[in-house]
Amino acid sequence: MSNSISESFKSKLSESNQLKVLEVSAELSINPNWLLAVIYFETAKTFSPSKTNSIGSVGLIQFTRDKAGVAYKTINGVKYVLTDIAKLDFNKQMDLVSEYFKEVKKTTGKSFNSFMDVYFAVFFPKALNQSSSYVLQTSGLTASLIAKQNPIFDTNKDGKITKAEIQDFFKGYFSKNGFDFDTEINQKKALTWVLPLVVFFYSVGIIFL
Repeated sequence: MSNSISESFKSKLSESNQLKVLEVSAELSINPNWLLAVIYFETAKTFSPSKTNSIGSVGLIQFTRDKAGVAYKTINGVKYVLTDIAKLDFNKQMDLVSEYFKEVKKTTGKSFNSFMDVYFAVFFPKALNQSSSYVLQTSGLTASLIAKQNPIFDTNKDGKITKAEIQDFFKGYFSKNGFDFDTEINQKKALTWVLPLVVFFYSVGIIFL
């Protein structure tokens, strides 16, 4: 187990960014590598807060607009214009990332106990704490539509996506990129001492349907 940031991630972040990740992770009671693994994937390995994808999602966890036809994302009752989010630097955007996860936790009543929980909080909050056989779908989105929109996760091409398929995808994805999924990405948390350390250093210097 590890409470510190993996060396593989450290090389991509400034010391200030690392401290901010530790601070936010402590606030959320999660292992920092879980959060960094999500950011690594969502930003296509760049850790760029201005990263924008083909459908207009932006930032470290690819914030999406509330609905078609609007340019903002509502987090804890506050509307944030996506283009403004993309202009935030890494540390300032991490504050918004923290607010997003706090809202998911409050809305779902679920805690984050693994990398997969942190990823599902971003991608599909309804799947939190569901079994590995859970099929991704909502009252407004069929399993087949979700599979069509996210083909990389439908690993057996049966027109639906289970939580197990997504975990298998990530095991392969991180392995191909030089990570050990079990020891670097999905290791257990033990973060009780992280926040005091971060405070000391600073004193010195989605789908809920």
